[in-house]
Amino acid sequence: MTEPNSKSAIVPLTRIDRKTCAPYVRPKAVTEEIEATLALPLHDAFALASSGRLRPQTLVYLMRNFRPNRSNPAYDGLVVAFYSRLERSGDRLMSWMTETQREMVQAEVATKVAEWFHDDRMDIFEFGFRIGAERLFLTAISKVRRQTVFEVAQESLVGSESEMTGEEAADSLGRHHAGSERPLAEVRAELLEIQDKLNHNEKLAVVYVEQMGMTEKEAAHLIGCSSRNVRYLMESVRAKARGESKRARSSVRESVK
Repeated sequence: MTEPNSKSAIVPLTRIDRKTCAPYVRPKAVTEEIEATLALPLHDAFALASSGRLRPQTLVYLMRNFRPNRSNPAYDGLVVAFYSRLERSGDRLMSWMTETQREMVQAEVATKVAEWFHDDRMDIFEFGFRIGAERLFLTAISKVRRQTVFEVAQESLVGSESEMTGEEAADSLGRHHAGSERPLAEVRAELLEIQDKLNHNEKLAVVYVEQMGMTEKEAAHLIGCSSRNVRYLMESVRAKARGESKRARSSVRESVK
């Protein structure tokens, strides 16, 4: 392992910011803190970062650039501190989720971080730790949401003394809320077909604006585009939904004939 010193050049960020189409740039305060930290003995630098006394961006820099060739308790403390900060950043975003969903999201995030770390793609965390964490968690939440939004146990819809089966209750509930005689399973299938037609940014726009109640400006910041583009994304989503619904109704009419 290489010992840092005051003459060490800070490794530049090279990944591209999707919003500006330019390489990520560390904030000046972060660069200055990294320079000051590199003047310390390695063990002291690790201890400061692990204790939470340095910015998380500095912690990430140390993690990326001073990985040991063998087990090192001081370095392991850095990794633990990083994941602890990352989890705290996601707690607010997952407050509405069930415990099972939260565990699924955390597993997705851990897997993605491992991939990024292995491929040295952690620039976003040094550019802005909170932005990087939010993007990571919101993407994972979106994925888990799509997987679990329709996975409600039918048995939970009926009481222990009910004469209806869970499937009958589900279909009845679907007809009641939809104002039609269409089975709930058919409605669910249509929604899944609509989701399959959405591109990545359209799915993110739906999660941020419709499911999380964000403004177009807030969603635009996380997606990396303008507020106007978010508006266009939502209009595209609605158009695709109308088209899929129309196609489904046409299919039903044809089957009746």
